[in-house]
Amino acid sequence: MIPTRLHGVIDYAVSAALLGLSASRSLPVPVRRVLATAGAGHTSYSVLTDYEGGFHPALTMREHLALDTAGALAICGAGLLMRNQPTGARALLVGIGLAELAVIAASSATPVSGPGQDASLRGNEAVAARQVGYPPLDTPKSVAEDVFVVDSLLPGMLGAVLPVRMTVIRLPDGSLLLHSPTRFSPSLKQKLEEIGPILHLVAPSIAHWQFLEDWQRACPGAITWAAPGLRERSQVRQSGVRLDHDLHNTPPLTWGDAITLVTVEGGMGFHEVALFHRPTRTLLLTDLAMRLEAPKVPGPLRPLIRMFGTMAPDSMPPPYLRAVVKLRRPEAVRAAWRLLDLQPERVIFAHGRWFDRDGAAELRHSLRWLLG
Repeated sequence: MIPTRLHGVIDYAVSAALLGLSASRSLPVPVRRVLATAGAGHTSYSVLTDYEGGFHPALTMREHLALDTAGALAICGAGLLMRNQPTGARALLVGIGLAELAVIAASSATPVSGPGQDASLRGNEAVAARQVGYPPLDTPKSVAEDVFVVDSLLPGMLGAVLPVRMTVIRLPDGSLLLHSPTRFSPSLKQKLEEIGPILHLVAPSIAHWQFLEDWQRACPGAITWAAPGLRERSQVRQSGVRLDHDLHNTPPLTWGDAITLVTVEGGMGFHEVALFHRPTRTLLLTDLAMRLEAPKVPGPLRPLIRMFGTMAPDSMPPPYLRAVVKLRRPEAVRAAWRLLDLQPERVIFAHGRWFDRDGAAELRHSLRWLLG
């Protein structure tokens, strides 16, 4: 784990390196602009962070790490999107972004000291004050016959920043399917088992599998279904999580005759398997649509999220995900039209306020980056 003091040293070293590279005449001007913007931004919020490298406590370390993550993903996205720039320059941007993500993943979020450590709200109290999701949390809420949502919070580095959601479907045989499982708790398991036995766990995309192991341990009889390619990812292999079967466009027979599957493919191994519950015309996604709301995220992140197009009412996925999907645009466009042809009444996704009405029209708006 990288302590916050060392992280501060790395912050200013990275800022200096980015600004230095931005002055290099060997790089194209658009790439130099990206590097200059990243270097200036990095310096500005480092100075305003309440850690050993900061000078004014406007941001917590968790918010700092969230900005680090957003910046690193933006640099990666720029490298992927600048198709008219030299390959070496684009690879430099992607490499810088990935290196930053590696440092962020290994960094502590708890500073030992900082310019505002004596303020009244610190540590867990400060985090708790910002944990605004969609209450009640970690409890099933009915949205249609045999369809339930469980709203939760994503713990760790982005703990109080990003709400996350699981959707639960009661299949024709009465068993439960947990789509994109969120954090486990015995009380949540008990509440779900009052609705039906938990027999199916679904990891529908490459990013929504982290809580599977806890649910597998608590529900040993449940079968785990995964998006194509998920089992090949190194992080998944190292975790030891069990993936029983891969999903494709034909639903498993054990799910009865209630579900239609549509797989959206992108580059770099991206797959998201959408589930459509025909009896209620409910479409389940994870990250292909997002509608974050300003009160649900910290103030310093709002301009960036709005710029990314993931803030309501834009409802798009973040730029890096759009770039990855566009790497296989023809296939992704065909899948997107299949989703719209289903004419969903509601669309439930993992982050933000889901579309509880006018689902097809709202989804078409969210997919305008892909369909034009």
